[in-house]
Amino acid sequence: MIIDNGGSDGGFKAKVGVDGKLAVRGVEESEALDANKAGEAYNINTGIISLTDAVETPVLYFKNNEANDFIIEAVVIAIWDSAAGDGADMVATFIRNPTAGTIVTSENNVSIVSNRNYGSSNSLTADAYVGATGSTMTDGDDHILVRVTESSRNFIAINEVLPKGTSFGVKLTPPTSNNAMNCYVAIVGYVQQ
Repeated sequence: MIIDNGGSDGGFKAKVGVDGKLAVRGVEESEALDANKAGEAYNINTGIISLTDAVETPVLYFKNNEANDFIIEAVVIAIWDSAAGDGADMVATFIRNPTAGTIVTSENNVSIVSNRNYGSSNSLTADAYVGATGSTMTDGDDHILVRVTESSRNFIAINEVLPKGTSFGVKLTPPTSNNAMNCYVAIVGYVQQ
């Protein structure tokens, strides 16, 4: 059966099957893709950092200053070989709501905060800082531990919600005896619409 509105507003019609159900066609999209189409998806990247000891080091601090929630879809950690390290596995620690430390007060901006929609000129309202050997990051709670190895690129799919004013940090502990190891950390995420 076809239901016709008589053409009064463009002649729209709807098809109803013999079972009484309306025939519809839809396209399903993820919230992340929808945010990307709206120009609200971002890549935040520290750029390459050289860590020169074997001490746990804060490498990334991110604070959401947007009115809406920021959703972290993934964290990427890339590790090069350590010049003098022992080759043992390393641990990256994701910190929930860090608030202080020299990584925060030095305000050394990350190298990349890029909109993932190539046609959008929107920019992200956030604090995004890169750390270095000797940096500190305090307060907050250890939240997620990730095992990483030398010569690796690790894509860690997560689903973290950061309301306005909340923060996220990443610390990395290089292998024992390390005196030179390059790395970078990136956040892939979007502002919830």
